[in-house]
Amino acid sequence: MKSAKRIVLLVAASAIGLSSYAAAAEKVKVLIVTGFDVGSHKWEESARLNQSILQKSDRFDVAISKDKEVFASDKLGEYDVLVLNFGFWNEADPSDASKAGLLKYAKDGGNVVALHFACSAFQDWKEYGELLGRVWVKGVGGHGPYGEFAVKVKDAEHPVMKGLKDFKTEDELYAKLSGDAEIEVLATADSEWSGKTEPIVFAKSYGKGRVLQNVLGHGIDSKQNENYQRLLCRSVEWAATGKVTVD
Repeated sequence: MKSAKRIVLLVAASAIGLSSYAAAAEKVKVLIVTGFDVGSHKWEESARLNQSILQKSDRFDVAISKDKEVFASDKLGEYDVLVLNFGFWNEADPSDASKAGLLKYAKDGGNVVALHFACSAFQDWKEYGELLGRVWVKGVGGHGPYGEFAVKVKDAEHPVMKGLKDFKTEDELYAKLSGDAEIEVLATADSEWSGKTEPIVFAKSYGKGRVLQNVLGHGIDSKQNENYQRLLCRSVEWAATGKVTVD
């Protein structure tokens, strides 16, 4: 009888272990949306590099769509987080169905990470600006020359930033972004162009969804920076889950 009980306990323990392993192994489902940008950003190469950075951590399962009309897809809800890897103010707005789909996704608890020039897209779509929190309005926003600057940790207790230190990068330092939504600034940089300390990485909520914007990552070289890659992985995991387990 004792032997039978031991077998039952061993089977139960094994089942619990397998369940825990499956939970730990479950990857975050990411959709990178791309397909347009200014020529200097090389959107296709950029999207593939960001996909590679995320998948290298073994925490993410990453797909890419080159069509902004994917926002209208009824399969959008299958993804834990959308990564916006595009930009340019001359790109036509998405269709009404696609606009509604993206906003509904976020309001219902879907999550969004916006990278670099995504803040410039869809200049006449007011709700897009409300979703991101800060946007580059043509004629207002800008940056100084591409070059080296220091990125400073602002909120060291936020999961995305915890354990990270100030670092230097060669990039574009976006400044004078527009918007008055409440945001939580996670990292900043001092802009000689604007004469101000500018938000570089910041988070907000939109409905039930988490939104994070990181304006770093101008060129392929900028994305090779180790700290850019760490921020990308941490940002995407936090947006998707509210926690950070990747280094």
